[in-house]
Order: sequence, then structure tokens, then C-alpha cells
Amino acid sequence: MAQAVAQQHLTPTTEALLRWWFDPQGIVPRGGLCFNGRQRQAILDTVTAHEALDRAALEQQRPVHRLDLTLGQDQLQVLLALLVWQLLNSHRARDAGIDDARFTRHFILVGHHAPIRERLFCALHGAPSDATGARDFHTSDLVQQAAMLIPPRHRSEVFDFVRTHLRPAGQPPVQTEGVGVIVICDGRVDALENLARLRHAMLFDDETRPPYWPRGEDGAQAMAWCRQLRRFATARRGHGVQVVFTERPGGRG
Repeated sequence: MAQAVAQQHLTPTTEALLRWWFDPQGIVPRGGLCFNGRQRQAILDTVTAHEALDRAALEQQRPVHRLDLTLGQDQLQVLLALLVWQLLNSHRARDAGIDDARFTRHFILVGHHAPIRERLFCALHGAPSDATGARDFHTSDLVQQAAMLIPPRHRSEVFDFVRTHLRPAGQPPVQTEGVGVIVICDGRVDALENLARLRHAMLFDDETRPPYWPRGEDGAQAMAWCRQLRRFATARRGHGVQVVFTERPGGRG
């Protein structure tokens, strides 16, 4: 594993993450908790393709990483792993005084339906614990699956960032762009154009659960949401990247 990672010229932070996620010697002590084969391939494909890009490629290509993972635990765990990968690499680059355009502290998670947005909030901030809607962070997927997702020495760093910077789309802290943000939104034009002021952001979108269309709407109109997201990603200043979850035809049971 270490040899394969080294051949990809990945950052030391990414090498350490991949060893933590996939090295059998590390998986056994945590009771075998690990990613499955499809998740592993999706993570490796994204990480190796993205880190091979330089600044010029990022500006010209505005990369889109398409992952064949359907809605559910598989998709959610990969999303969290990729968020951790970007966040830790961004922090290490900043610590070293390096402006590495491949990595960001700004994340936009698009959920086209209210139950999906709620699931994303639960994954990152935990389930509501009382009638006021206050959330118990310790029930979040991020915490519950930390043994698989985050090496021990980085857990407080990741937890602190997520607890401090997650918010709904109506509250993007564009006045403090350098601080970082995680925004969960529904993909509407007004929300995305607000967020377009973030120059460097990773956008997660799920094509396996697109918005509902009015009856009789044709395919061209139905895909307007997809074009809208692509326009947002390609028209922004700076270096944007998208992770799009898809599925093979007939893949849903």
C-alpha cells in the first residue's frame, strides 16, 4: 500500500490518510471497521486524479469527479472522507505557508430534498436532542465513525472545524472567506450565487436524487438544475471542484 501511494506523488497528509483508511494492519485493531471495495476505489480515484492537477489545470478544467455511489451509507461515508482529506491538506498547507489551490476549507453540500439535507446535518452535527432542535454532536456520523474516518491525532482538529463552521445556506460567512465554511443548501440559484463569492470551494452534488419535476416536464427542462450547478462551478473566480455522485443505469434496486 505504501509503495502504491508513493508512486502517485501524493502529499504526506494524503499518504497518511490512505494508510489509515486502507492498510489492513490498521483496520484489524479497530475491529475491522473499514470502507468497502466500491468506496475504496471511489476515494482512490478522486484523490489521485485531483492531486495530479496543478494550478493551471485547476483554473482551466474546473474538475468534476464523478463517483458511482448511490444514496445511503456508502455515499455518505465517502463524502465525509473526502471532506476530511481536503480539510487536513488545506490546514497543513496553510501551516507551511503554502498556497495550494488543490485544497480548500470551503464546502458546499447540495441536498435537493429536505430529508436529504436533514440527513447531511445529522451526519455532521448529530441528531436533534430536544424540542428546541439543538443537536447532539456526539451522535453525528463524523463522531460515531471517527475510528474509520480520522486518525486519532487529527480528530479534535476536524471536530472543532465542523462544529464551528457548519451552517445553512442562508448564513454563508462570505465576509470571512479565509476562515472556512461548510454550507448545506438545496441547489437553488439564489443560494449558489451567494456562495459563488467563495473563490475556492468543493461542491458535493447527488445526481441519484435530483429535484422533483412537475408532471409532464420534458427532460431538457428537468436537467436545468444540473446545468445550473455546472454554471456555478465554472463561472466562479478562483479554483472550484465538484464531486458528483451518480449511479449506473439500472443500479438502483
